[in-house]
Amino acid sequence: MKEKLSKILCISLFSIGSGVMGQNKLKVSLDAGYTYSILKSDLSNLIDSRYRGRYGFGVNLSGEYMIWKSLFVSTGISFQQKNYKFERTGNRDGWYTNYHNDFLSFPLLIGGYILNNPHESEGVWIKVAGGMYTDYWLSMKREGRYPVFNELQEDGTFNYTEVSDTYDFKENENQINRLGYGLTGQAQLGYSLKNFDIYGSYNYQYGLSDINKENAKNHKSTLQSYMISLGVSYKFK
Repeated sequence: MKEKLSKILCISLFSIGSGVMGQNKLKVSLDAGYTYSILKSDLSNLIDSRYRGRYGFGVNLSGEYMIWKSLFVSTGISFQQKNYKFERTGNRDGWYTNYHNDFLSFPLLIGGYILNNPHESEGVWIKVAGGMYTDYWLSMKREGRYPVFNELQEDGTFNYTEVSDTYDFKENENQINRLGYGLTGQAQLGYSLKNFDIYGSYNYQYGLSDINKENAKNHKSTLQSYMISLGVSYKFK
């Protein structure tokens, strides 16, 4: 029984693969642009504190496979900076930490062309897609401005000192999760020129995993990231 199921599965996969390759509708894309990210976390236990979003840089390399008419599946690899800032407000104004974070991201999407299909005709096209992603935290650099509590001034304020460091993921003293996952969405507007496309892209990532290993459920911290980019595609025929 297992042998029969294995044969059926192999035949099915071969048929699907042959169909996709037979359509000759494979597209490889490369785009680069700016990211904007923010950490969503419950700070109710910290007075006069907040997280703010910061900009970064990103590059996407992806492959697209047409599976039926205008429908496609897409996957690839992305380098993204997901930067954010923690700052104190009110009487603690001036105390902050900037986080510079590098990630590798691996999306898996399914979508469709809602205006034209660049595999079949030239001209303007629009596509949308959605799915999930996993990512890996490559590095974290921190730089900040902090009060020196033993240097109280006459007016009741403190002097500040500036500090920077690179987080040691081997020691991982803060118990950070390097592997994450979430939902992702994409919209692109492009123009098809024979074998090449040029396009603008908008990508959104909604983190579902907690960046901290030991957080309580009501103190979950997740990353949300946006990216706007320009790129070029090559269609194999």
